[in-house]
Amino acid sequence: MKILTLNINSIRAHAQSFIDILRGGEYDVIMVQELKVETNAFPHNLFDDYGYNIKVFGQKSWNGVAVFSKYSIEDVTRGMPGFADVNARFIECVIDGRVRVINVYMPNGDTVASPKFPYKLEWMRAFTDYIAQYAASPEPVVIGGDYNVALEDRDVWRPANYVGIAIAAPEARAIMREWLAAGWCDAWRTLHPDDVGFTWYGYRGGDTVGKGQGLRLDYFLCNRAAAEMVTSCEIDMAPRTADKPTDHCGLALVLK
Repeated sequence: MKILTLNINSIRAHAQSFIDILRGGEYDVIMVQELKVETNAFPHNLFDDYGYNIKVFGQKSWNGVAVFSKYSIEDVTRGMPGFADVNARFIECVIDGRVRVINVYMPNGDTVASPKFPYKLEWMRAFTDYIAQYAASPEPVVIGGDYNVALEDRDVWRPANYVGIAIAAPEARAIMREWLAAGWCDAWRTLHPDDVGFTWYGYRGGDTVGKGQGLRLDYFLCNRAAAEMVTSCEIDMAPRTADKPTDHCGLALVLK
């Protein structure tokens, strides 16, 4: 099973590059973030001809997550259980009765001085409590998405530029490290311990991809059962280098 996670930064604005991914058929499951469209306004008609089942949790103009799968999608949960949130940042489901996937678009938080930062930490702490049930579960569980956290300084192209910025804040990094300490495996970093793995390159500043001016914000975390199934985890540059691209690369996970 090959799974892609991708922040599309508006499914309407980047529909053609996303259709190219669907048409290619390389991925069995695609976890999409930042749809920027309401659930009942999702443009299914653009994507229905490519052999994917689709589950959506959308929001007008902001946020929104979806799962595309060549297999059945069951046991769907929209919104993090136990956490009251007006934002569409979480969708969970079981793929083909075999693998539970959780697709997340975690809060950015802006700066540590912003009123948005406490919400980011609150969301992440609630997520800590929620995923505890799955860490040692015999069911394979994969959490993919845009985490909006650069876990280490090496996940930031110029750390000095991100002092006081929420995605590199020590508090956010500490919460994410709790997940790893609880047994969740950072699939890409485990397989690429010494590599640069940027998955986001901004639009400003000219050729930020060519200059290497990126961040690692997109992750697959796998519980113990899923980690034993991982055969590869690679960055897919195509969505970022396509015509009229999103600002994120894809991240591709293969489970045996």
